[in-house]
Amino acid sequence: MHDYIYNQMTRNIKFENNELQTFFCKEDPALITSEETEGFHLYLTDILQETFHRDFFSSRQIDKSDHVISDIKDQLKKKTQTIRNDILNKYLQSENLHILMSNGCSLYAGSKAINTNQKQEHTTLLENYKFDEHVNNKEALEDVLLSLAKKRPEQALDGLYEMLSYYQNILQDDSIKYQLEELVESFKEIFIKNFVLTINYDVNHLHKTFFKKLVSRGAKSNKVNIFTLNYDLLIEKTAEELGIHVNNGFSGFHYRSFNPASFHLDTHIQYSDGGKTYTKGINLFKLHGSLSWFFDNYKPPYGISEKQLDFKLLSTEGEGTLIPDCIIYPVQSKKTYSLDLPYSEMFRQFIEFCNKPNSTLLIMGYSFLDEHVNDIITNALSNPDFNLIIFSYSNKSDENISPFLQSLIERSLEDSRITIFFGDFLGDFQYITSYLIPYPNFDNNEKVILDTLKRLKGEMNRNV
Repeated sequence: MHDYIYNQMTRNIKFENNELQTFFCKEDPALITSEETEGFHLYLTDILQETFHRDFFSSRQIDKSDHVISDIKDQLKKKTQTIRNDILNKYLQSENLHILMSNGCSLYAGSKAINTNQKQEHTTLLENYKFDEHVNNKEALEDVLLSLAKKRPEQALDGLYEMLSYYQNILQDDSIKYQLEELVESFKEIFIKNFVLTINYDVNHLHKTFFKKLVSRGAKSNKVNIFTLNYDLLIEKTAEELGIHVNNGFSGFHYRSFNPASFHLDTHIQYSDGGKTYTKGINLFKLHGSLSWFFDNYKPPYGISEKQLDFKLLSTEGEGTLIPDCIIYPVQSKKTYSLDLPYSEMFRQFIEFCNKPNSTLLIMGYSFLDEHVNDIITNALSNPDFNLIIFSYSNKSDENISPFLQSLIERSLEDSRITIFFGDFLGDFQYITSYLIPYPNFDNNEKVILDTLKRLKGEMNRNV
């Protein structure tokens, strides 16, 4: 089954036996076993991608012909029509629409899963790192690094930043500070190479589909606000190719500096007759930093500037010129210390926009492991006209599900403002863009036309 919670009720998308008869090559739907039905739903994403390498497919007779798979896809579009028309379409028309996109939305383009405990290159770096012999508390410091090596990479980088801040600002110990600075840069280099520079910027078709749908909202709608935890530039490149204006908080031409006031500006085309049309655009908030951000002491008060980068260099081949100076700062789990600029400003904007009247926040590709973000979601839910839509790749029964997401699942059964879609179909960015997110009003218009034709046909039959 492919479950979702809407209006405090658990619902599902299910194929009946008579709809699976052709796929399983059965003359009678009653001959389809419960194991086959369960397997079909379990491996639905494999079927949609026409990958049949699992034992489930090889151990039984199935029809993999194009017309059968096409029929399954058509049926799936009908089964998800309620989600598009009756649920998501109305939320996409919210006066204030906000999107939180994280790493799961970029996996199809080559991004790697960050929050993993699997031993990798950054783990080896921390395990083998040795401080100079003259350093005070050498063994204790190395023990801290060993403990960080057991954490997820973003948590480990958080810990390194915290250590550096402590020795730089509290103890003011230059000997340790310089070594920690070198260690942070080495860790950043490995982190970006293994998790960020793996993206193929030519593979952005799903982002294009998604953004086309977002900017097709009504002309009176406010700009969509996109908050992302990703460091890559996939959103920026996609928007530029589509001619969508991106306001990312930086202003200037040759020298671009951070100016958060620009998030509240709109651009429009002024016509000779006095009329004007607002350009299609989005606000983009990069909550954890970006490959295109760099420290610049001549750009107060935030001290950062933005550089226009060649996408051809944003790969493992071009990493050398980018890694040392770009600003990334995961701030994934440290509620105990205040955020530095510009991160505090980015999160302040996140809070401010989510607290606007009639706001809807769509979340996709997010692991629910950032405590700052989770706190903002909790705070927003205190507003009675705030709605939360979650697309979760994890199922609600998964053992490793985030405790915060689990709490939202429990709350959604009592709070109709929270809608949650689960699993590798309803929670996968590919299928979210293809089957779930509508062109605003498009599916509804189609439904109105069909309903009108049916009504007219019925009236004609009565008059015959």
